[in-house]
This record gives sequence, C-alpha cells and structure tokens, in this order.
Amino acid sequence: MKTKRPLLYFFCVLIGSALALPACAQQHKKNTQEQESPKSLDSTKTSPKASAKPAEKDLDKMLSELKESMISYMKSAEPPYTMDDIDSCEKILKVYLAAINASKNKEQGMEIVKTTVISLNALNGKTEETLIETSEREQIAEIIILASSRKGYNTVDEDITEEWREW
Repeated sequence: MKTKRPLLYFFCVLIGSALALPACAQQHKKNTQEQESPKSLDSTKTSPKASAKPAEKDLDKMLSELKESMISYMKSAEPPYTMDDIDSCEKILKVYLAAINASKNKEQGMEIVKTTVISLNALNGKTEETLIETSEREQIAEIIILASSRKGYNTVDEDITEEWREW
C-alpha cells in the first residue's frame, strides 16, 4: 500500500518557507540595490562566465536537499526503498544534469529529459511507487525543468516532464 505523507510535507514546506523568507528578502533587497546603482567599469567585478558557476551549484544543492529528504524519511518511516534506491535516483539526476549541460539543441535536450523521466519511472516502480511522492516529485521536476530552462529549451513554468512522468 502506498504511504501518503502530504501533511508532513506541507508542514516541512511551510516551516522551510518561513525560515527562508528573511534570506530571500535580504537577497531581493541586495539585487534591487545592485540594479539601481550605476554600473562601473571596475575590473574586480565578476564576468558573466564566473557568475554562471554558482547556478550549477544551486542545482547541486537542490539535488543534495532531495537526497537528504529521502534519507530522512527512510530513517523515520521505513518505506520499502533502500539507500541503493536513493543513490540510483541521485545518479540518474546527476547523469541528466551532465547530459543536458552538454546538449547542443532543444531536440537533443528533450530526448535527455524523456530518457531521464522514464528511468525515474522504472526506479519508482521498483520501490512500489514510494520513492517519488509529492515532495520528491516537485523537487525532481524542478531540477529537471530548471536545468533545461538554463539551456533555453523551455521556461521555468513549463513542465517538460509531464508527458512521460508516472510519479
């Protein structure tokens, strides 16, 4: 029987949002100030290439948070999935990130998305549909969508996983 955890995740998301709100507000204020201040020709400013690197770290951080969430739930609820299943999910997503980053066009990128989603479907099926539930679905879809949007293949509001997703 599939275990549902929507209430637990609702509270986790609610608490996480409350904790993140001050940091988000501070970052917004900083971004606003940077946009309003005149641009200088100061050579100490980072180049566009240097600022692209933290974006990749954001995806890595999102993947790390997903894995931590799965491990935490596994320890508390003892679902039918194992650490090997979590590692497999992480590997599928790491391979996806590398492949989408190396892709040359939208057609190739969408084929990578399709292959990734189908692999995740198979893994989730192996775990009796318990590895990827509501919270994980949202996190995984966000990782896939965000990485592809950074290549210009879609917008961040466009769910490119839905066509093949069973989770």
